[in-house]
Amino acid sequence: MQTFIQTNRQPVQPHTLGVRVMLLTDQAEGLTARRLAQFGSVIDTVDDLEDAVTAILDDPLGYDLFVMDCDGFGGIAGAEQAISTLIAGDAKMRVMLVSREFDVPAYPLGRRTAVCLPDDVSEASFRIGFDHVLRDRAAMVMN
Repeated sequence: MQTFIQTNRQPVQPHTLGVRVMLLTDQAEGLTARRLAQFGSVIDTVDDLEDAVTAILDDPLGYDLFVMDCDGFGGIAGAEQAISTLIAGDAKMRVMLVSREFDVPAYPLGRRTAVCLPDDVSEASFRIGFDHVLRDRAAMVMN
């Protein structure tokens, strides 16, 4: 079996419209925030690790995705701390990590594993990661 991926076109996937994202970043107007906004995400941006975790755990609706620009928060070690705190709080959500410590994009198949992207990842690879992490999210239809 062969699988082909065409990356020169990135249509909006029906499961990605209106995604509620908690973005932990030290660059509120940075590249990650701009990319998420281009995908039609509803973004809550925070610049403190504890504030992000608290907001996720206390949110009554539940976020669809937690995105962390790791470099401003201790790199991969900071991401591990955030994820372990979320797991301890029984949060069940999708996670995408962006850091210069990652050499290549990682799109793991496990549903409880984070998509990991280098900070200089291409637009196409970022989109692939975003779609991949949300692959099991059901599209919501409101009448």
